Order: sequence, then structure tokens, then C-alpha cells
Amino acid sequence: MDDTFERSFSKAKQLYGASLSSFIASISLSVIMFLLEVILFLTIRTRFPDIYNNAPSYTRNTITSWKEHITTDILRFDCEIKHFDRYFFRRYLRSLLLIFIPASILITPILVSLNYTNGKNAESGVSGLDTLGWSNVGLDQADRYWVHLVLSLLFTAYVCWIIWNELAFYVAARQRSPNITLRTVLIDSIPENWMSEKTLASQLQVFPADITTIYFNRDYSAISKLAAKRKRLAEALETAETANMRKACRAGVEKRSKWSSFPKVSRRMCYQLRNVMNILTWLGHEKVDTTMFYREELRKTGEKMQAYRTKRDEFPLLRSAFITFSSPIAAQIVCQTVIHTNSGYMTPRTLPLSVDDVIWSNINISWSNRTVRTVLSNVLIGVTATACVVPVALAGLLSQIIYMSQAVSWLGWISELPESLLGLLQGVLPPILVAILMKTFVTVLDYLVRKQGIPIRSHVDLKIQDYYFYFLFIQVTLVVSLSAGLTAIANEIAGGAPLPATLAKNLPKASNYFISYIVLQGLSISANSLLRVDRLFGKLFLSPILDKSVTQMMIRRKGEEIQWGTFVPTFTNLSCIGRRLFYPKALKHLLVGLYLMQACLLALFLLVRDSQGNARCIGQACVMLFTTGLIVVYHRLLRRAFDPLLTFFPTALEIPSAEDTAPSVPFLHKALTSAPIIRIPSDNCGISSTRVSQLREELKDVTITDTDATITKSGKMCLR
Repeated sequence: MDDTFERSFSKAKQLYGASLSSFIASISLSVIMFLLEVILFLTIRTRFPDIYNNAPSYTRNTITSWKEHITTDILRFDCEIKHFDRYFFRRYLRSLLLIFIPASILITPILVSLNYTNGKNAESGVSGLDTLGWSNVGLDQADRYWVHLVLSLLFTAYVCWIIWNELAFYVAARQRSPNITLRTVLIDSIPENWMSEKTLASQLQVFPADITTIYFNRDYSAISKLAAKRKRLAEALETAETANMRKACRAGVEKRSKWSSFPKVSRRMCYQLRNVMNILTWLGHEKVDTTMFYREELRKTGEKMQAYRTKRDEFPLLRSAFITFSSPIAAQIVCQTVIHTNSGYMTPRTLPLSVDDVIWSNINISWSNRTVRTVLSNVLIGVTATACVVPVALAGLLSQIIYMSQAVSWLGWISELPESLLGLLQGVLPPILVAILMKTFVTVLDYLVRKQGIPIRSHVDLKIQDYYFYFLFIQVTLVVSLSAGLTAIANEIAGGAPLPATLAKNLPKASNYFISYIVLQGLSISANSLLRVDRLFGKLFLSPILDKSVTQMMIRRKGEEIQWGTFVPTFTNLSCIGRRLFYPKALKHLLVGLYLMQACLLALFLLVRDSQGNARCIGQACVMLFTTGLIVVYHRLLRRAFDPLLTFFPTALEIPSAEDTAPSVPFLHKALTSAPIIRIPSDNCGISSTRVSQLREELKDVTITDTDATITKSGKMCLR
């Protein structure tokens, strides 16, 4: 009996403070990595101006200047709107700071002291970090939950006020944006009998403006293939020319006249051209000079493309068109009006921001095909998200593994592990596993959404934002909460403990995982954003090995564009932008967090029991239920007030006419206007200038330049 008691006491002692050790392990590792990255950033910032060129610098580091900076950039946010999505993403972060910093300063000290003072002890199953939470409130101290209720009501009202004010500011800023002058509408699924300018114009003459141009899209897939081939040939020619330049510089060639004889064909890179039409030539492996072959192929491809472009009106018509009106108001009305009597025709009607905003491969998809694609894509996204439940749930189980070891006998060895190792196992590993899974899901999600046939890139990003946010919300929030809570509950339910009291005590323990997750995400994202690890690693290690041309170096230095659809929901999920609609959508996503908070508090109030097993928080639950109803009414009013203003512009605005605005840019297929660029590094010997002149004379339709990079005598290239 004594041995059994001793083993039970030892396990209880190990269980005590397990969540605290996990939290400390998570915090310590995250803080160490954060400090190392910040120190490295401060050390190397001036050595890599091409990577850290946007880092702000303050001439005065006095307290007064920092007060002015905080007041201007955070409280009032007096910034010039140059890039809408970037500006409003910064404003979104500022909104989150305004929500959570005051709430943390006010709510955390009150609730932590309230929950900890005269609370339950380890004998009641509450220990470690759990003593600071909801589950530590004493059985006969239910009146303290009124404080939780009042603070939750204040927090809810404050968040609703922030969201309303920010949406009002966004609408005002959007109505001053250049989008107000958009006059070109993209219409898909045009009926066969409307496929003429005269017929289509007669159907659209009811709108209050003249039609300036109607441009029917055509099937330019043949030209697109040639454009892709020409681009590959130009890249290969640039790589070959750069390799020859490096050889010339390393060999010490210093006279321009020597370029024509250096290097000789026998010493230059050779391309084995197999002629499948002649078996003898194929067996002989005829060797052709690399640059000569690429130049000849590039010239032939360019001539063929030019011949196609001169006959572009002979390509088959697609059932879509760009229609430009003389007034932006008419374009706005067209997008909001039902035009055809049959469903699916003359839809969708969109206002593309630019030529680059159009996905040309998706503009010839019929409405029925697009519907089938959307259904299949949604099914595959749902299956993929469901498949992620198991690994995410396992991460939740891992975050509460010490409780699981008490319920499952064969996991008893876990309780014998050192506290430091147990802390790493519970506090650090689960968030890392979830982060890796999220990266994988992003790739699959992006591919499936783009296959739905949406013709506008900004619409694709907005849809990805919705999908990804709800995926994060369900997987990282709900699944982890349930799995982490069940591990703590299973042991006590098996011992015959009452269900309501057990749920009320153990479900809040899942918050330990989210504290670790938020700390890990917050510190890692902020440090990585400063250091830009991907670009630094690419410049120092990948670029010297993989980049063989100036264009490749420029692409690596530029880095990848921010994918707003998957970038913003990460921050939204931690708190519960593109067509310039990322910001209002992210603000609305915050309401999902409010709904979840209301539901959780309502359930927890109903589960509170005193020492006699009686429900003690029915009044708080009723107030919370009424508050949830008010949130629904607020949400409805919010949508009625702002939704019409988020997509289109009101007619009361002074919208410039066609005469007062810049001419509308024709939405021509990119294959009709694209032209490759060959960049040769400039040297001090005059080789590059001679080579540029020769290539310009030979390749008339290709842009040749040597102004983007230089090359040293050792063959090292540097971007300007």
C-alpha cells in the first residue's frame, strides 16, 4: 500500500507544474531564437542594403521622437496610402494592437489575481499554469464569475466599436482610390447569338453611357506556347552569353577586338542537336555552337510569333469580351445588373484592376464548366482539410501528453521523463508540427482554388483568404481545443467523476497550448520578418550556386510577392489584404472569434458547479446568451451598412468622366504584347557593349541591355 501511494504521489508531483514547464520551455526557446535573429539583423543590416533597404531609420533616438513616432504611426496612423494592401495590412496589425494591448493591461491582472487567490489546489487536479485560469476558481466562489462576465461584455463592446470605425475609415479611403475610375468590364459566358459588336452593343445601350470599345477575346493558345518557348530560349541564351562573359573575364581578355575570336567554337559550350529526320545526322551527333543555336531558334520563334500577331483577328473567338464605357458609373451598374434572361449567361461580370489581374486561361470557361470545377474543388478542399484533422488532433494530444499518460497505462513511461524534456515535448513540438502542416495545406489550397476557373487573380486571393481562415480556425482552434481537453478529461471520467464539473475544470486547460502557439508564432513571425531568412539564405548560399544569369539574380533579389490570401488569415486566427478587400474581410473574420468566445463562455457558465453539485452561473449564462443575440443583430447591421460600399461606388461621389481621366488601357492578351529581355553583365573591357550591339542587330524583337549588372575580372557578377 505504501509503495502504491508513493508511486501515485510521485506521478502527481510530476504532473504538478507540467503545463508550467511546457510553457517555460516554449517561451525560453522562442525568446532565444527571437533574440538571436534580432541580433543578427542588427549586425548585418548595413552589409546587405538590397535586402534591408526598407528598414526605417530615425535620426533622433530621443524619448520625445519615440513618443511622436508612437502617436503618429500607431495611434493616429498618419501614413500616405501608396500601396493599398500593404497600407491596410499595417493598419490591421495596428487594429489588433489597439484591441489586445489595452485588454491585456486591463483584463489580465484582474482575472489572474481573481483566479489564483484562494483557488483550488493540486488535490483538486489544478496545478501549474492552470492555477491562473478559469478552472482554479473555488467551488464556493462562483460569484467571481460575474467579473468574468463584465469584462467579457466590455471587451465585446470595444471590439465591435473598433471594427465599425475601421470599416468606416476603409470605405472613406476606398472612395478616394484610383479604382473609382475603372471603366472596363470583363463579361464571360456570352450567348452565341450575341457574339457580334453590333448585337452586344444594342443589348447594353440601356446603360447611361456610351460604349467606347468592345474587344472579344480570342483563343491565342498557339501564340502563348510560342511566347513561353521564346522566353525559355531567351533565358537559355542569356545564361550561355553570361557563361562566355565569365570565361572571357577569367582568361584576361582586355581588348574588344578579341571577342570575335574568343572563345573558339571548339572551346565554347556545345549543344548536341539530334536531327530525327536524318538517321545519319542523328547517329553523328552534329555539334552546334550553343549561342548560335539559341540565337537562330529565337529568331525563328520571333518571326513565327510576329506572323501570328499580324493575323490575330483570324483566331477563333471566345465567348467573353472586355467592354469599355465612357463613364465609370455605367461600368458599376453593369456589374450589378442581371442582363440575360437565362441563368449563367453574361456572368460573371467583373472590373479587372489591370491586365496582370486577368487569368487568361480561365476566361473561356463556360458557366456550367466553372460550376463543376468549383464543386469538385470544394470537395477536394474539404477532403484535404478533413485529412488534416488527424495530425492536428495528434498535436493537441501531444500538448497534453502528461494528462494522457495518466489515462493510458502504456504511456506511463512519459511521466518518468525529465521536466525539461517533457516541457519541450508538450510546449515546443506541437506548434512546430502544426506550422509545418499549415505550410503544406497552403500549397494544395492555392492550386485547387486557382483551378475553379475564376478569371480575376484578386478574386482568387480573396477566396483563398476565406478558405484558409476557416481552415485555421477549425483545425488550429476547435480541433486542438477538443483533443487537448479530452486528454485531460478522459482520466477523471474513467474514475467516475461527475461530467459537468470535470468539463468545467479541464476544458480550459487547452488554453495552455494556445499560449505556446501564440508566443511561438508571434516571436518567430516578427523575427523572420526582420531578418528575412529566406532572402538572406538565398543571397548567401543559393545565388552563388544556382544563379547563372543576371535575370535569375534579379528574381532572387526581388523575392516572392506576398500572398495576401494566406498571409493575413494567420494573424486573423491568432486574434480569434488582392482587390483591396483583404482588410474588411479580415475585420469581419474577427467576429468569428467573438462568436466563439460567446459560445465558450456560455458553455462554461452552464458547467460551473458548487461543492454540492448545483449549477451556480445560470444568471451569467442568460446574460451571455442575450449578448450573443446582440452580436448577431450587430453583425446584421454591419453588413447592411458596409457590404454595398465594399464592392461598388455610390453614385453620389464625384466620379470623373472619361474626358477627365487617363485613357483606358486596352486589355490585350499578354501573348500579343510580351517581349523577352536578355540582360548581359557589363564589363570594363568593352566586351558587353560589343555583344549587345551584335545581338540587337540580329534579334530585332528582343530587348538587350547591359545596364543591370556588372562583372569583375574574376567573373563575379554584382547587381546595380
